[in-house]
Amino acid sequence: MNPRIKLLVNAVPMVNVNTGIGRYLRCLYTEMERAYGDRLDIGYFDGFKVTFRMPGGPANLSRWTRGVDLFWGMPAYPALMVRLAFHFLREGIFRKWSRQFDVYHEAGFFPFSVSPRLRTVFTIHDLSLIRFPQHHPRERALYSRLFLRRRCAGVDHFLAVSEFTAQEMWTFLGIGPERTTVTLEAHDKKIFYPRSSEAIREFLRDHALPKEYFLFAGAGDPRKNMDIIPKALEKGGLDVPLVVAGWSGWSRGAVSERVIPLGFVSDEDLARAYSGAIGMIFPSSYEGFGLPVLEAMACGCPVVTTRETSLPEVAGDAALYMRGPRDVDDLSGILRDLVGNRAMREDLAVRGLERAKGFSWKTTARQTVEAFEAVLK
Repeated sequence: MNPRIKLLVNAVPMVNVNTGIGRYLRCLYTEMERAYGDRLDIGYFDGFKVTFRMPGGPANLSRWTRGVDLFWGMPAYPALMVRLAFHFLREGIFRKWSRQFDVYHEAGFFPFSVSPRLRTVFTIHDLSLIRFPQHHPRERALYSRLFLRRRCAGVDHFLAVSEFTAQEMWTFLGIGPERTTVTLEAHDKKIFYPRSSEAIREFLRDHALPKEYFLFAGAGDPRKNMDIIPKALEKGGLDVPLVVAGWSGWSRGAVSERVIPLGFVSDEDLARAYSGAIGMIFPSSYEGFGLPVLEAMACGCPVVTTRETSLPEVAGDAALYMRGPRDVDDLSGILRDLVGNRAMREDLAVRGLERAKGFSWKTTARQTVEAFEAVLK
């Protein structure tokens, strides 16, 4: 019988709001604990210590948001100094705790510097900090530039969340397929499923929303191109608002009168928002995976997206595709068709539900554990 693997994961993203990398880690490790708890001793590093229980999000969301807003309001170089100070503090603590573990899993910006004895597996979600640094806070791009390529040299194996990301890793980092396993993301099937009419009505009442709306889910990242959606609604003469669910992030432009911002919402409310929408619009120009597309399909929500980067890998033939991520004219026509054609919406919902069945955290967890076992052989 093989000994249990002592696995250490950098769980700092889990103590932030449940988006992006934090959501990936929470879903993946929930499944790994369930299916492989007899083979893994999992330690979670929360930035200060290691625990053997998965950490939760911020206890006080308002205080967390104020802290992040204060940090992102700083000039680039002072903010970089603050980030570096936290990094080196955490790295020192992490190195001390890591001595009792066999494998280290990183899914954030880049791995900590650790002993060569500790095998490192690094999940790369996308290379936007290399490809489009102008779409990120400057201090974050500088931080990545200082460390990413250097730290990749010490990684034993890489996980990519899509075939597209794996190809980007080869093109821009020289990381070949022999060192990479593609482990697709998935959705939480206990949360993201079509909600009842009563649940949708309750959601609309709770948030004072109209019966008909389009939805955008995600942070205020410029590459998501959310700003073109109100323009398309206006051009199409549609008196239907855009509901925006998600933390505003680093983009805080003027809000159109056609936009209803919900801010960060719970997973329960997000699933109800998907379920009640005419459609989820996701005109992104760059994604490593595109989880909102999958979550929307799993809730029976018609999806409008682009053929850029990884998005066709996720949506397949179950979405309507724009000609380009900034094509307002094309998007306005698609949205008019969705509003006026109930049969089209129902067909997209059925195809989306079927497509979503092909993604599973069970499969991703198995592939991830196999990667951990392989680096120890």
